[in-house]
Amino acid sequence: MASKQSIQERRQVMAKAEAEGLEYIGPCPSHLGEAWIDIPLPDGQTNRTKVVWPKSSAPCPLVIYYHGGGLSRCSPDLVLAPARGFATMFSCVVACPTLNQLPDQAFPGPLRNAWEVCAWLSDAKNLNDGVLKDARVSVDPGRGFVVGGISSGGAAAAVIGTIPGAISAGFEDFVGVTPLQSIITGIFAGIPFLVTEAMLPAQYRDIFRSRDENKVADDTARLEIESRLDVHSPWFSPINLNLSEFKIARNHPPKVFIYGGQLDEFRDDSTIYAKWLSQLEGVQVRASVLEGEGHMGWLTPPWPASHTRRIKETTLDGMGWLLNLEWDRNQDLPI
Repeated sequence: MASKQSIQERRQVMAKAEAEGLEYIGPCPSHLGEAWIDIPLPDGQTNRTKVVWPKSSAPCPLVIYYHGGGLSRCSPDLVLAPARGFATMFSCVVACPTLNQLPDQAFPGPLRNAWEVCAWLSDAKNLNDGVLKDARVSVDPGRGFVVGGISSGGAAAAVIGTIPGAISAGFEDFVGVTPLQSIITGIFAGIPFLVTEAMLPAQYRDIFRSRDENKVADDTARLEIESRLDVHSPWFSPINLNLSEFKIARNHPPKVFIYGGQLDEFRDDSTIYAKWLSQLEGVQVRASVLEGEGHMGWLTPPWPASHTRRIKETTLDGMGWLLNLEWDRNQDLPI
């Protein structure tokens, strides 16, 4: 029987996979620019964020895309491949923040910092007068402002989508957070982790079967992360919010794209999140479960499943719908 990996060992494994992925996708293409920036946080710390932009003079939509890793490992390089893809296919500026890690930072610290980074990026002048100034490119969130991510990054995006409404409704969990300077227009939630048996509302229990049907041989990592979360907090999942508050729906981003994998232990998280969203009047939802897929998305590491045409097309279709933009299907797909 294989030994159980510590968090540090899992971090090392993923760091190696990211490094191999960077070699696989190669240097930044000539039609794009990219750079690391340090975003200031209210507690005096900074967040290391990778920004990718098209070399275009037109004002660009903004996409914030959070990496996965169970809130305990990985970096923005995990999602550099789709970030370059979005910038190429939709001429948007893409910011990939570091999703701070448990247990180094206690919950809900990683999610709170994810929000603060989003709030900083929502003020267009921070990018336009900073990293984009010499690039002669500008970002205009009014052309589209999508917050998304994969796995725990997709869950972070789902949480962020509900915070403006929860603030308006007076939820104490979000007192003191920095307000947004631009309105989020879309949420992209790929294979998110949003549900546990302990917090699941009764109306969803009959469809919560994927943990058993797709049980992994070693679920130590998931259980270890769950033990460090307050699963009843709206910082963990929007499903913990009271939908009787009208302001939540009124202030929620108007479009949400969600996908899960049929063979993923988190499959039903996507389905339940979509059903929860369907109760929000005025919110359009596109949700799908990809047949034959597990816990996988378009990622940088050179795993065959993370670079299939199907996974790329699903990702581009979702982001294009959120941005109200089409992508050229006759064009070669980015790496």
